[in-house]
Amino acid sequence: MRLVLLRHGPAVDRAEWSGPDPLRPLTDAGRERTKRIVRAVAPLMKGTLGVWTSPWARASSTARIAAKAWDLPLEEHGWLAGGLLGAGDRLDLLPRQDTVLVGHEPDFGELIAALTGGPIIPLKKAGIAVLEGSPWGGGMILRMLLTPAAVLDLA
Repeated sequence: MRLVLLRHGPAVDRAEWSGPDPLRPLTDAGRERTKRIVRAVAPLMKGTLGVWTSPWARASSTARIAAKAWDLPLEEHGWLAGGLLGAGDRLDLLPRQDTVLVGHEPDFGELIAALTGGPIIPLKKAGIAVLEGSPWGGGMILRMLLTPAAVLDLA
């Protein structure tokens, strides 16, 4: 199976945001950058079951952009919210078919490490990791790590 991890796009800076962190939105520039990135990687999404997202505003906005661009169904999953579970606990909740997960750091970097048995690999905002294999500890291989800048350079 293939698991695609998409970190949320650029959000309003924490220092400039007075509300609760889960409600912190994407910036206008972050929304546009995310649209360009997801359009550029659309061919990678063939055969994908859907997009699962954190309920936090910046992730769910990113997921809506991706699901629309890739014509995929969207599901919200509370366990993808930032910092709620450790990587090991997330393994049991992962889908068993090709799926895109949209969430946060450091959660995704830790999840990559748990799935591959390798080091923590943090994702940049709107960065993408593509893993293949079996969704349990050490059962997957990191096939692609796409930084936003690299995707936009190739697009």
